[in-house]
Amino acid sequence: MTTKNPASALGEALGKLIEDELERIISPICKARGYVYDRGGSRPDKRKGIKLTMVNRSGNKYQLDAIIETPGGAPVVLVESKYLRYKKHNRDKASWTCASHYSLRKSHPTIRKSTAVLSGNWSVPAKEFMQSFGIEFYEIPFAHTCAVLRTHGVEFDWPEKDSLTPLESWKSFQLLSPETKEAVGRELLEPIRDRLAMGVETTLSLGEDIAKNLQEVEILLKTNRNEYFTYSFASAGDAISFLAKLQVDAPDLRGKL
Repeated sequence: MTTKNPASALGEALGKLIEDELERIISPICKARGYVYDRGGSRPDKRKGIKLTMVNRSGNKYQLDAIIETPGGAPVVLVESKYLRYKKHNRDKASWTCASHYSLRKSHPTIRKSTAVLSGNWSVPAKEFMQSFGIEFYEIPFAHTCAVLRTHGVEFDWPEKDSLTPLESWKSFQLLSPETKEAVGRELLEPIRDRLAMGVETTLSLGEDIAKNLQEVEILLKTNRNEYFTYSFASAGDAISFLAKLQVDAPDLRGKL
């Protein structure tokens, strides 16, 4: 069967290998700490179907790659794996991740961390944008991906308009044994394996016992005209003072926001 877009097919296949390896790294840590690593699939006691989705308080559904949750089903860590071949798509994928994770964290206060594994070509502005939304990311450099695949006879570095190389690379990849493909996934995550495992371990082991200092207070106000106003404060006292000024008998807030 002919593949219409071998470059896309190869990218999706690599994404699947990365997700499989993420499960091999994270799932044992979760089990040791009494948590569950959910990356979708059949769970009759949890969901209908196989897609892993979460809903925010507005009823919007977001499909995710994986979630670390308590035995009772409360989400604790959101885990995403994002692959980009071309930097021109950076903003779109970074924006979707930021918007979805931010919305879900507002709706599910049990979420302690958002984690993203980035592979491919990610620009500095896109990564800084994700950091500004509190997403902890681990990057697999594109050059490393190319080097790993090249050792297994698969070329992964080609010009954007090249159609021959991706086709040959996809054919070569399909010839790899399941064991070799698993090795590819393991080698791809080698640069981030220890840091990723430590990050998950720290989050789950410390839990709510870790000492926390209030760094910033963000208040989001929504009016009955679906207008949103966001304010940030350096202390809880400043935030309370701001809210106190909104305690008025008149329902009209014009001139106060």
